Amino acid sequence: MKLKFVIVLFVFAIVSVSALAQTGDIQGIVYQQSTGRPLAEANVRILETDRNQKTDENGTFRFTELSEGTYIFLVTHPTETGSTEVSVKISSGDTTKVKIHLGVAVKLETIIVEGKRLPPTISRMDVRGSELLRIPGTLNDTLKGLMTLPSIGIPNDYFGVLYIRGSEPGSNLYYLDRTPLGYPFHWGGLLSTVSSETLEKIDIYAGGYGAEFGLDSQAVLDLHARDNIDERLDGKFNLNILYSEGLLEGRIGDKGYISVSGRRSYLDLIAEPIIERQTGTERQTGTAQQLPYFSDYQLKSTYALTEKHHLTVNAFAAVDRFKIVEAPEFDENIILGDRGELPRNSVLFENEFNGQGIHLRSNLTEHLSSHLSLTRSDNFLNINLKAVAEEQYVVKPDGRQEFLGANYTHYEVQVNAPVYALREDVSYTLTPALQLESGFLYTFSPAASSENGWFEENLESDQESEYTIEYPLEFTVEGPDGEVVRELTFEEIHDEFGHDFYRTEGYVQGRYDPLSFLSIALGVRLDYLNVIEQISVQPRGSVSIQLPNSSNLRFAYGHYEQSPQPSHLLAENGNRALKSSLTRHYIMEFEYPFSSRTELKFATYYKDAQKLVTSDEVSNYLNQGSGYVGGAEVFFRHRIPDRFFGWISYSYTHAERRGNPDAAYLSYLFDNTHIVSIVGNYSFTPNFEIGGKWQYLSGTSEAPISSIVLVQDPVTRGLNPLVSRVDEELSIQLAPYHKLDLRVSHKWNVWGLQVGGFLDILNAYNRKNKIQFIFEEATLDVQGQEVSIERKVFDAPQLPRIIYFGLTLEF
Repeated sequence: MKLKFVIVLFVFAIVSVSALAQTGDIQGIVYQQSTGRPLAEANVRILETDRNQKTDENGTFRFTELSEGTYIFLVTHPTETGSTEVSVKISSGDTTKVKIHLGVAVKLETIIVEGKRLPPTISRMDVRGSELLRIPGTLNDTLKGLMTLPSIGIPNDYFGVLYIRGSEPGSNLYYLDRTPLGYPFHWGGLLSTVSSETLEKIDIYAGGYGAEFGLDSQAVLDLHARDNIDERLDGKFNLNILYSEGLLEGRIGDKGYISVSGRRSYLDLIAEPIIERQTGTERQTGTAQQLPYFSDYQLKSTYALTEKHHLTVNAFAAVDRFKIVEAPEFDENIILGDRGELPRNSVLFENEFNGQGIHLRSNLTEHLSSHLSLTRSDNFLNINLKAVAEEQYVVKPDGRQEFLGANYTHYEVQVNAPVYALREDVSYTLTPALQLESGFLYTFSPAASSENGWFEENLESDQESEYTIEYPLEFTVEGPDGEVVRELTFEEIHDEFGHDFYRTEGYVQGRYDPLSFLSIALGVRLDYLNVIEQISVQPRGSVSIQLPNSSNLRFAYGHYEQSPQPSHLLAENGNRALKSSLTRHYIMEFEYPFSSRTELKFATYYKDAQKLVTSDEVSNYLNQGSGYVGGAEVFFRHRIPDRFFGWISYSYTHAERRGNPDAAYLSYLFDNTHIVSIVGNYSFTPNFEIGGKWQYLSGTSEAPISSIVLVQDPVTRGLNPLVSRVDEELSIQLAPYHKLDLRVSHKWNVWGLQVGGFLDILNAYNRKNKIQFIFEEATLDVQGQEVSIERKVFDAPQLPRIIYFGLTLEF
């Protein structure tokens, strides 16, 4: 059955995610030298291509689909006697932004955007942040825009499921400028944790990539923030109904660059005072509510120490937090006494990460380069639940009740997992046709978690009584004459976990072009993790063939290993003898450029997973599971310079797994999923654009919520048996889904500042999409208590039609 499926995929499909066409865009503003104001009706001509256009009323021009290389832009104006020439070196990737001052004298400026053309053997999708940012329905978020590309994500309104070519979201690696990124989305999918205004490009390694990326990865998202600008100082501010954002960036002399950006939502700042005024919560409890909010920041600075050595320092962080305190109803017949406040239930959730890095990039010789990074990243999770178990009162002679105190059920989980990493990548070009690469990665993680709680065993009674307390573990219930009616006991939970994780990884890889149309890459990666005491050997290779009609055919194969979760190894029911699971990738890709504006891509892939860790009734966990995932992709894209960009993508995924060799294969995660995305944006002028996005999802099989909503750090996730066990019993299934999003945007020049506005209509025809939450029938052991639940399915509506708007200010 599996062989038949593979043959079908290889016959009917062929690629998509290899490198995109090596082109770039340029957008600029022409200013009058004497006044400093934007100059309309200036003529901008590219000497090498003879393309030209006039600037609009804001002095803006834009050219797209420029092949890599250096171009000279000649700028003239009828009222100016002179002209200005601007030399620009463009590499593939994002849009180059320039500002040109047209004066009396002829002026030659050189603006360089550095980039590196990757060898054709690398399976990589290099996407433009400028296009993803403008896709309707993405809330100006580049990572959400990725979900319109084939085999990246599952369309829905709630969860940011970066399900890349059948790989679980938890098996993806995320980097921001070579520093590990904790998690990609706030609140599981609301918005990315990295400001889109700072992102210059995103490299997506969807599988079959080389030995440069290591253990515990089935896919890699490598994010790159901007590291230079042309002006001394730039800035941008965004204001919309969800959050506010600010960005400041500037040059440090002639050799450096610095940028600072930050975002924060403000639902809590607006709604909390309103709620407090209506309910009097703050007056009654002395504690204000904290509704859900998110925030993040990024800092980056680069400096050229010498011509050969470039230093980069970066730091970033993201926070998701809420605290809900139940406000008790005020009763004038209750005397607070010395306690000062009535008891209340509360829930606190806080999930955050931060990262810092120092990076030295060196071109030691013409043929030898090095990139050294020292990074620290930290994920922190805090969940605190507090519920009132018993309240104690005494009746006063006047009939009023004096509050003496309360006993609480309390549960708290904290996870702290810092990771310190040293990474080095070296490249040496022996000949124009042969390049050698090698590197290493060493990480140290002193992970720690704790679980604390008090749970009442029995608090049911029909007898009226007064209470005395011996808190926190037990108290007695006394009758009117002081006799003991019953004793109440509490179970105390206190569990701390700490373990030092060491990981050493290294690789060597060669890229060879024996013929002008043939490229070969062969490499091997070695990984060692101290808790399993195993050295994994992962060979990888790829072949790229340039066909006579300018199309490209590529084959890739590789071993990609996944280490066991620490809970499967180190928990009481764990198995210290577990080893890494193995997934083998088989990929074939094909791309054909119809023209410089239009391209078609196909892909097919198959992943064979062995030695998967699954539970066993006797040994708890064993390397006994297996599975496979296969799929096909189609990607058709068209661009018209300065006017239009759009694409149609289709992907199909089939995945099955079994828990042991005697079990049958069953559907796994998003099995038999068909996804179609249609995106189109049209610019009437450089400052006025409309766009639309339509997506269709055929529906999915059930997927455990633990594989979708990843709120805990990968190093220690699952150590808490309450959290992990409930995750196993709760799953999500997406019903057939389709939605149309529309967008209109415009920019104006006001007093020398560029003011922009956009309007998004989400779910324009108000499709009533649904998502199903499924609770499986089971008996759960919740902190020593057996609780039986029946299988239940709850249909939850996804988002209705929503109008979303915002403003931007640039200077």
